[in-house]
Order: sequence, then C-alpha cells, then structure tokens
Amino acid sequence: MPSRTHRLPLVLLGLLLFLRPPWCTAATIERVVAIVNDEVITQSELEQEGQRLFAAIRKNTPPAELAAKLAEARKNVLKGMLDDRLLSQKAKELKFDTSPAEVEESITSMLAEGKATKDKFREELAGQGIREDEYRQHLAEQISRSKLVNSQIRSKIVISEERAKKYYQEVFLKEKPPLGYHLLQMGFRWGGNEATSATKEEARQRAERIRKLVQNGQDFRELARSFSELPTAKDGGDLGALLLTDMAPDMRELLIDLTPGQISRVSDASESVQFFQVLTINSGTTPPQFPAYELVSSVIRELLFQEEIKSRLENWVKELHEQAMIKQLD
Repeated sequence: MPSRTHRLPLVLLGLLLFLRPPWCTAATIERVVAIVNDEVITQSELEQEGQRLFAAIRKNTPPAELAAKLAEARKNVLKGMLDDRLLSQKAKELKFDTSPAEVEESITSMLAEGKATKDKFREELAGQGIREDEYRQHLAEQISRSKLVNSQIRSKIVISEERAKKYYQEVFLKEKPPLGYHLLQMGFRWGGNEATSATKEEARQRAERIRKLVQNGQDFRELARSFSELPTAKDGGDLGALLLTDMAPDMRELLIDLTPGQISRVSDASESVQFFQVLTINSGTTPPQFPAYELVSSVIRELLFQEEIKSRLENWVKELHEQAMIKQLD
C-alpha cells in the first residue's frame, strides 16, 4: 500500500550515516582500491565508509562465512562510493557549487530539527573522529550532488493524471491493504512545552479549523506535516493500521461508522485533541474497502515520482560509469 524521528544522539548519528565520508586520517601512504578518472579511493576511505556495516557483519556472521560476507559488503560499499564520486565530478564540471553559507544553513536547519546545539554537534563529530572542516567539505559535496540531480533529473519529471489513474486502477486497487483500519492522524497539543495552545479549548478550535480545510479538499498529509503536533506529523499523519479490537473504546466509537475517505470528529486525548481520516478498511473476512482516487492521488503521484527518479538516476549513473575511466584494484 502506498504511504508515506528526532533527538540526540540519533539525529547527529543519522547525519553521519547519511554522508559518505571521503577523508583519510592515516598518516602513512594508503593502499588505493579504485581510481575514478583522476581521483583515488583508498582502503582507509572504504573502511571508514562501511565501518558500521562491517562491524555488524563481524558480530553476526559465523567465522566460516565471515570472509565472503565482508568481501561482498566491501564490493557493494565501493560501488556506492564510485557512484558518488562520479556525481560529484559531474556536479563540479557543470558548476553546481555550494557556498560556505549554504553549508552553514544546512547544518543550522538540521540542528534545529533535532533540537541540538553547535557544541553537541561538535562533540558528536569528535566522538566519531571527524574534523569539522572535513565534515563541512563533504556536506558541500552532498549538497552539490543534490543540486545536480534536481537540475538534471527531478525538474524534468512530470507524472501525468492518466498515469496516476492507471496506477490506481491496475495496482492500488489490487494490492491487499493492511489488516484493520489504515488511518491518518492529526493532533494539537495543549498546555505543554511543545504545544502551541495554552488551553484545551484553544487546541480544539485550531483542530476544527484544520479539519475544515481537509473537508474542503486540502491534502490531509500535507496539512499534517505542516500543522500536526504529534509524532506522526513527519509521516504525513500516517498512523498505520489498527484493529478495532486494539483501539480504546472512545477511538473505536469514533471510527466504527466511517468509510474510506471520511474524517472523524475532533476528539479529546491525553494532553491533545485529534481527528482521523480513514484510508482503507480490511476486516480480513470481507472485501477490503478502498478510498476514492482523489483521496490518494497525491500519494500515488509521489510514489511514481520517486520511482521515476530512482530509475532515471540509476540509468544516468550507469552512463557516467561507461564514460569514465574507472579502475578497481585488488
């Protein structure tokens, strides 16, 4: 079924995992494992890039299988590094540069999202053995690659209404939805530090205003990302599927008479008020109930858009490989 977290230290750890660190900290001459045009990738870089994956393999693999598992993992990690180097080189060639101000803005945004401080950020870097200037350089390369992909691929993709409707008819309606009520959730806190409303009544009034926007046809997921104060906001309010028997009595009463696409009334919860939209209903004993196309069209378009980006990027990177001088050394 098409569908669409963040405190320290997981946020900063996520940032470090997201980036591919190209630096080498060893003082001695490094063994080269690959040459990409006029750039080299060293053994140290490869080990740094895959260190967590390699550690997990060493921990969980029987001794007899360890060498083969590590060899396969290094091969896959190196492929990703080759792809990144080719994209970075193409970004440089096409002058998709990233300024220090853009890097600073990106770091500030990520720290704000994770409610982290610069001091904590530097502490996390130091704990990983990464210099801040190296981190910033690599982040700049990541941003440049994103600019490249946005310009050369994302901006050229258009998902037509015909294609989205065809997917709805041929794929969406034939997939088996999750068992239970698949719900979207939006909630507004009151009285706490993370709440925007001082009282329950203020929170309820806010919820009623946003609910009205959904009733008037605005996308529930986009509104949830923008306004909801519950943890599901980051996922567009997607709560997943719940069985009626697993719901609290008040929630069950709220939803039991709804059909896919319908919106519940605003109800009270602990320190918040919230409402729901039903996506699908699957009892397991009767045919599943699906929402109208209009309710899920934006989700389908996003799914098709991401699939198209993935396909085009893979093909483009393959072309870059064919055009480049690449040598992998044993």
